[in-house]
Amino acid sequence: MAVYRITRFAASDMDKVKESTEKMRDLLAGIGAEFIDLVSYGNGKGVVIARYPDQAKMDAAADTARKVFADMIAAGVIDGDSVHPHTGEVFNSF
Repeated sequence: MAVYRITRFAASDMDKVKESTEKMRDLLAGIGAEFIDLVSYGNGKGVVIARYPDQAKMDAAADTARKVFADMIAAGVIDGDSVHPHTGEVFNSF
């Protein structure tokens, strides 16, 4: 069953978030996610939605996900206090 890691964050410049994550594209492509979407919903708020085929793949990617956020926080791209990860398992689809 598919699982998701959904991480809310705040950033003053979403273009910088995009630029930062583009530089990490090769790293992110190899973590086992079926997809990773970054969504801006205005006012400097965003969310990362990553879908994995199973819990084991998501668990294996956890250290990389933490490193990506830590690097963006250290670079001042995102606000460290705003990062709120959540995980969940798909229980129904339409």
